Amino acid sequence: MESHWLKLKHVVTCLLALSVTLVSAKTSGHCNFPAIFNFGDSNSDTGGLSAVFGQARSPHGESFFHKPAGRYCDGRLVIDFIAQSLGLPYLSAYLDSVGSNFTHGANFATAGSTIRPQNTTLRQGGFSPISLDVQFNEFYDFHSRSQTTRSQGGVFKKLLPKAEFFSQALYTFDIGQNDLTSGYFSNMTTSQVKAYVPDVLDQFKNVVKYVYGQGGRYFWIHNTGPFGCLPYVLDRLPVAANEIDKAGCATPFNEVAKFFNRFEEPLRACCGHGGKYNFNKNIGCGGKKMVHGKEILVGKACKDPSVWVNWDGVHYTQAGNKGIFDQIVGGAYSHPPIPLNMASESFGLPYLSAYLDSIGSNFSHGVNFATAGSTVRPQNTTFRQTGYSPISLDVQYNEYYDFHTRSQTFRAKDEVFKKLLPKAEVFSDALYTIDIGQNDLTAGYFLNMTSSEVKAYVPDVLDQFKKIVENIYGQGGRYFWIHNTGPFGCLPYVLERLPYKVSEIDKAGCASPYNEVAKFFNQALKEVVIQLRKDLPLAAITYVDVYSAKYSIISDPKKYGFKQPLVACCGHGGKFNYDKNIGCGWGKIIVKGKEILLGKSCEDPSVWVNWDGIHFTEAANKWVYDQIVNGAFSDPPIPLNMACHRNI
Repeated sequence: MESHWLKLKHVVTCLLALSVTLVSAKTSGHCNFPAIFNFGDSNSDTGGLSAVFGQARSPHGESFFHKPAGRYCDGRLVIDFIAQSLGLPYLSAYLDSVGSNFTHGANFATAGSTIRPQNTTLRQGGFSPISLDVQFNEFYDFHSRSQTTRSQGGVFKKLLPKAEFFSQALYTFDIGQNDLTSGYFSNMTTSQVKAYVPDVLDQFKNVVKYVYGQGGRYFWIHNTGPFGCLPYVLDRLPVAANEIDKAGCATPFNEVAKFFNRFEEPLRACCGHGGKYNFNKNIGCGGKKMVHGKEILVGKACKDPSVWVNWDGVHYTQAGNKGIFDQIVGGAYSHPPIPLNMASESFGLPYLSAYLDSIGSNFSHGVNFATAGSTVRPQNTTFRQTGYSPISLDVQYNEYYDFHTRSQTFRAKDEVFKKLLPKAEVFSDALYTIDIGQNDLTAGYFLNMTSSEVKAYVPDVLDQFKKIVENIYGQGGRYFWIHNTGPFGCLPYVLERLPYKVSEIDKAGCASPYNEVAKFFNQALKEVVIQLRKDLPLAAITYVDVYSAKYSIISDPKKYGFKQPLVACCGHGGKFNYDKNIGCGWGKIIVKGKEILLGKSCEDPSVWVNWDGIHFTEAANKWVYDQIVNGAFSDPPIPLNMACHRNI
C-alpha cells in the first residue's frame, strides 16, 4: 500500500512543480489566502451529505457546536482548524442552500465520497454518489455561476466570492480512504485493491489538473489515514491474529500505522454501541431502539470525547482532528516541508429555487425539492447505471424537514437570510405540489420486467407516496396539488428503447401497454388520494389528471398548433430523433476540421411537444398548464387559485 501512496506523492510533486513554474515569485512571507475550496469525503464534510440525505443527528457536534452541525464528529474537523488558522470562517457546504455564506470559499466534500465513481448506491454500499468528478463539476459551475449571480448585486454580493479569489485561494483535498475500503467491502484481496490504485490516482490527478485549468494555484493535499485502525474496519473485515500490529491495528490495511498514544482507547469508538470496538453497523452514533415500548438511546457518546481518538467508529473526534492539524500545520508531514500559511510558495411568486442550488437562491416564497430522474421508491441502481436520481421522494422529504427547521434558525440570526428564507407561517399557508411516479414505472421496464411485474409493485410505490404526504401534513402542510403520471408510452425514449408489437401501437402512435400501466397507476393513486382526504381532515387535496391533458395534445397536435408529438425537438438520429448515447446538447464530430454538434435543437421549439425525448417543451408545458389551471382536469374540479378549499 505504501508504494502506491508514494506514487500519489510523486503525482502531487509533479503537479506542484508545474504550478511553481507558472506562478510569479512572491516574498517568503505568510500567504494571505482569501478563500478555501475543499474537496473530499467525511473527514472534511461540513454539511454536504447532511443537506442532501438528512442531517447528522445528535450527539454529533456536541463538543463545540453543541448541536449537530453537518459534521460526522463530536465537533470540528481538520478542515475547520485549517480555516481557523488562516483567519477564515468555517466553510459552508456547497450542497447546503440554507444559511450558507461562500464569500471565503466552499466545501464540495460529502461523507462517503470516493475518487472513482462506485457501482453501488448509497443504500447498498454506504458510498456517496458525489464522487470527486462530481465535486469538480460542482466547483466548475460554482466558479462561473457565482460571478454571474454576484454581478447582479444585492444580497448575493455579500454571500459569494470575488472573481480574483479563485486564483488566490487554497485548494484542499482529503479523499481516497473510501476508494480502498470499498474494495475490501466487496471481498477483494489486498492485491486486488492495490491493482486498482493506479486508476484511482489517475482520476485524482486529472481533477487536480482541471482545478489548475480553472485558475487554482495553491494545493494542500492529504494522503489517506491508517484506516486499518478504524473500529468499523476492525469490526467488519477479517483479520488474522498475527496481522495485528503493536498499536492494535490491522497491518494488511495499514502496512504502516502510527497513532496518537496520548489518547485513551484509540481503537474504540467514543460514540457507539456494543462489542470490542464499541461499534455496531446497525446501531450507530445516536442510534435508538425500543425497549418495553419506550425508545431508548443506545448509541451514546462517551463522557469526555476530548481524550478519545475515534468518534463514531469511522471518524475522528474534534480532539483527534485538532491533534492531526497541530502536527501537519507546521509542514513537518508535508512534501515539500512547508507550513500551511506559506503553501502558495509552491502552488407573481418568483420561480422556485432548487433546494440543492446554493448559488443565488431565494426561498422566501417556497422551494423546489424535485430532481430529474427521481422516483418514489429508492432504486437499487446508481445514477450512472440507469439515470435514476439518488434523491428519491423520501430523501426529498428529509430535505424539506431539515429546511423547515433550519430556515427558521437562520432567519432569526441574520438580516441577510431573513430576506431569503420563508416566514414560519408560510409552511402552513403554502401549496404543496407533487409530480412524481413515472420513473418508478419505467425503472421496472428498463430492468426487463413485464407489465404484470411492474403493476405488482405499484401498491408499494403508493404506500411510500402516501406516507410522505402524511409526513408533510404532520409538519403543518394543508394544501396539496397532486399530479398523476403522464402517458409515458408516448415518449420518444420509451418508444425507442422498450419493446412493443406493431399491433400495440394506438391511433396516436403511442405504445398502449405502457400507457395502460400508467392508467393503472393513476387509478390506484386516485384511490390513495381519496383515503388521504379521510385520514387528514384538515387537508385540501386536489388530484390533477395531467395524463388526459398530455394525451390530448399528443393525439391531436394540429388542433392546438403543434406538430410531431412523438419526435424530440432536441436530439439526434432515428425515427424519434432520440439516441440514449447522443442526448440533447451532446455528441460532437469533426467534419473538415470543424466541430459539429449532433444533439441539436429544432428551429422552432414553440410548435413541438417533446423537447429531448423525455420532457415536454416550454410551449407544451404552458399548454398543459392552461388546461389544468382552471380545474377542468381536477378532482374536485377546483381551479389552482382555489386549491386551499376542500370543495367549492
